[in-house]
Amino acid sequence: MPRLTTLAADELRDVQVILSQTTLTNAENRRSSPFASADGNLATSGLYKMIKSSRDPSHLPNGGFWSSCAPPWVQFFAWLLLHGRLQCKSNVLTKKIVDDATCELCDGAPETAEHLLFFCPFSAAFWQRLGVQLEPNTAVRDLHHLQKPGNLPPTHFDTFILLCCWQLWKRRNGIVFRQESMTLPQFLQSCKLEARAWSCRLPKWDLGVSDLWCSAFSSAM
Repeated sequence: MPRLTTLAADELRDVQVILSQTTLTNAENRRSSPFASADGNLATSGLYKMIKSSRDPSHLPNGGFWSSCAPPWVQFFAWLLLHGRLQCKSNVLTKKIVDDATCELCDGAPETAEHLLFFCPFSAAFWQRLGVQLEPNTAVRDLHHLQKPGNLPPTHFDTFILLCCWQLWKRRNGIVFRQESMTLPQFLQSCKLEARAWSCRLPKWDLGVSDLWCSAFSSAM
């Protein structure tokens, strides 16, 4: 990839034009901003809060998945997912890094987070095998409300959902960046191994939950 995207190169040219028209003097600097104090210092905390409040969705559940038993890096993945910041191709396209947002797994639709995790043919078949029913308008904000199959316990179901989404994201990256291939039974086996690894993160009185996860993956193979 070029070091500068097309958008960045255009911005650089604009800055160079402004600099060529600017003459430096020895006069005192002055800053005019509603976030500047009387002495000219910029109050960055107020600016940050304004930007954050305008960008963060107000409908997200308090705490997101931070209270789950998933590893910290997966919890951060969930935070990116819920805030629309996962680097799927549709988001990368808006940053002018790629020229096309078509999903590289199916070539059938733009690669949004919803498509990748729910509606890409492989993902849809995966959830169907597990017995998780998806509505046509299912969105990432609905992760907390996905229907639980009867063979899974309600305890730590949020962690189970994160495990599945994390595995789908890893499979996507393996295919895109390392040209890997994985059938659905192989993927379910990978999820089963991951569930066993995550069992050490559950409270000792809930260790049996991971056994039920493994049974669900085995039944879906």
